Amino acid sequence: MTKHVRIENADTANFGVAVEVWDKGIDGAPDALAFTEKLNFPTAMTSAAVYLTSTRYLVVREIPAGS
Repeated sequence: MTKHVRIENADTANFGVAVEVWDKGIDGAPDALAFTEKLNFPTAMTSAAVYLTSTRYLVVREIPAGS
C-alpha cells in the first residue's frame, strides 16, 4: 500500500529540514537513496513525490538553512 505523507518545516530557526527518501535493497543489496527534498523555510512542505510503501522509508534530519 502507498501512504502519502506531508512533512512541514514548522520552525523559524536558522535551520532547515532534509527529507531523504530511501528504497530498501532487494536480495541483500544495500538500500538506495532515491532523492532528498530540502525544506529551507518555515511552512515549506514536502511534495506529492514523498510517500511510503513496504519497500520505501524516510529519514528526516535538521540541516543548516540554505544548504
